[in-house]
Amino acid sequence: MSTFIVALHVLAAILLIGPVAIASSMYAPQFRKAQSGDQAAVGALRLVHRITRAYGFVSLLVPVLGLVAFFTVDGAMKEHALHFALLLAIVAWGILIALVIPSQRKGLVALNAVEAGDAPASETEAAKAADADTSKIPGQAAMFAGIFNLLWLITAILMFI
Repeated sequence: MSTFIVALHVLAAILLIGPVAIASSMYAPQFRKAQSGDQAAVGALRLVHRITRAYGFVSLLVPVLGLVAFFTVDGAMKEHALHFALLLAIVAWGILIALVIPSQRKGLVALNAVEAGDAPASETEAAKAADADTSKIPGQAAMFAGIFNLLWLITAILMFI
């Protein structure tokens, strides 16, 4: 049973974290293109945000399965690297939900590129986006995505130590 859980954990990490890592990294360059008026980049920006958001929320499955594996695999609790890896995975997911996705949303609202099927920007959200310095949005989005990706890279390395 523990082998099955570990296999699910690894598959979930590959299939869920990979797309989030790539999509979140693509946001800043697409934002810069969209900001210059490229309509194809606006569509790509929406898609990248949708992928980041959808896979991001589902990616909570990875640390949850890691926690289940941690408690079911013999000797896992004695491995201090796994303790740290699990903590980093939870922190990375928190950064994704609290910083990466909201910064992407802020950029979409600032460019008036929120999809029709998505929740429209509230008055408060629109006012914040209007007051925001749009030149800082791609840098912040890239920084948050980079931190998220770095934490997952460290987590992956710790899993094999």
